[in-house]
Amino acid sequence: MDPFAYGLREHIVFNEPFEIPTSDLSLEWPTPAAFSSQIPGPTIDVVPLVRQIHRDWQDGWCTYTDGFTNNPDLELICGGVNEKTATAAAIWRQGNLLHFGFQQSPAEMNEVGQMLLLNVIEYISRFTEDRPIAVTPSVFGGPVGYPRSYLDRRIESGALDSSRFFISQALYDRLVQMSEVERRSWYKRNRGFLSPNHEMKLDVDENAVDFGVFFDNPEFFVRAIELIETAKDTERAWKLIDRYGPVGAFPGRSLLRLKSWFDSNQSYLFFSDQGDYRWYVDPLAKKRGVPSKSLRGQARASH
Repeated sequence: MDPFAYGLREHIVFNEPFEIPTSDLSLEWPTPAAFSSQIPGPTIDVVPLVRQIHRDWQDGWCTYTDGFTNNPDLELICGGVNEKTATAAAIWRQGNLLHFGFQQSPAEMNEVGQMLLLNVIEYISRFTEDRPIAVTPSVFGGPVGYPRSYLDRRIESGALDSSRFFISQALYDRLVQMSEVERRSWYKRNRGFLSPNHEMKLDVDENAVDFGVFFDNPEFFVRAIELIETAKDTERAWKLIDRYGPVGAFPGRSLLRLKSWFDSNQSYLFFSDQGDYRWYVDPLAKKRGVPSKSLRGQARASH
């Protein structure tokens, strides 16, 4: 990633608390090839963070933002010029942790870059209560289950062949036989049944299909409680709760514990498919008594 911030002016940190020069901030930059599917124009507006803009700078790090939307503790601050995707994050927050992906030291930055660094340091200092919540395994540590948003893009664009590294062979064989229209229709009906198999490849969870409710929908718990109470499909319901519910939340498979837990936490639940495909309780939202879907971004800062 090059030292040019992208999408920076949309975020609160940009002008506070340290003043950033406002004259001649942005310049037009050739649209990176990786951005072309999302940004059709020949140029994009970027903010240079260095003085020598045509120097061959050392690359920094960017992070794919697939699946960020569901996780309340994750916040995108800005992107950067990169060869990954237009939505990759250069600066982002998870709980009380800050990722600053630009490689240059403050001495190598221009005044804008230096003030940006000061801004985001001040910004992260506000989050004294928030913490990272969901388990997000690193791809550098071994095989991981990829978010379904990876497959979303490929289903939409028709680039199915590039999905072979993270979906099962059985699922690939099933999808490749369909027309693009049939594939999109099937995917819409079945996306909520896809999760990593034993090889960490996305596949259809047939237990979830027979269960009849997407495991990432809060109705999943309502349906499970109903089946256990009526003893219609108790074993399948508990098996799916063990798989997709919070780890260790229901020792002994107690129906009373499950009902009490759901009644107490349903406003603070979110599902994450950033690796482990499970439901989580947002502890900060629960502490403040605010629904998790309403407690996002700067609202999670300490008062």
